[in-house]
Amino acid sequence: MWSKNACGILLTAIAAALSLSIAGCASSPPPRPASIPAPVVAREPVIHTVVPGDTLFRIAHKYGVSVGQLMATNGISDPRGLRVGQVLTIPGVSAAAPVESASAGVHPYAGERADRQFQWPVTQGIVSAGFGMRNGAMHSGVDISAPAGTPVYAADSGEVIFSGQLSGYGNTVIIRHDDHYVTIYGHNERNLVHEGDRVNRGQQVGEIGSSGRAATTNLHFEVRCDNVARDPLAYLPDPPPAGGVTFAAAAGS
Repeated sequence: MWSKNACGILLTAIAAALSLSIAGCASSPPPRPASIPAPVVAREPVIHTVVPGDTLFRIAHKYGVSVGQLMATNGISDPRGLRVGQVLTIPGVSAAAPVESASAGVHPYAGERADRQFQWPVTQGIVSAGFGMRNGAMHSGVDISAPAGTPVYAADSGEVIFSGQLSGYGNTVIIRHDDHYVTIYGHNERNLVHEGDRVNRGQQVGEIGSSGRAATTNLHFEVRCDNVARDPLAYLPDPPPAGGVTFAAAAGS
């Protein structure tokens, strides 16, 4: 049984700090807001990843919903069947997040790098939307625009704890890593892995698409620790000068 905090999913300003007292992640730089606000705001679902000690009552109380609503939304018939790593959609709760758009300028990351580093989940694309608060809305990841079918790769080795459809995110893969981290890959055209699969760093896990609430074909990529969204750019190296990943601002958009 997994004994570490899942960094939540996809999902949201997805869950604030966990109420459980479990060791946290190594110190990381504070979130850096995106440079340019997105002009359009959409609603993202709130998702909770079950951690050791969670019960349906505890989760329902945390988000201010009823146990019955929580069970009905997630197709749960037996509350005793709740399992660690299970991804739950919280009914009637949403967090504002901008619609993905390549028109939002994004600059290369200039802040302090986190000690933990992942690899880029794509080898080509344009970072079209950044992490942070914009117009009072929280965007909990980065969007990387690329043609449909572009390979999506695991940012590090780990276990697939979710592969399926998430409201707003479309076809989504969530991978649990060590040190309480999870990475999230949303809007896929299709997922190429299944829940319970072990994946290696750099292994293809999906293909870029526009499923869910996406205005263009892009990958919505999140890094979460203890269910708290972090700025993914702090956890990724600078793209190689001649590489296939660029930034919307640098590209003149």
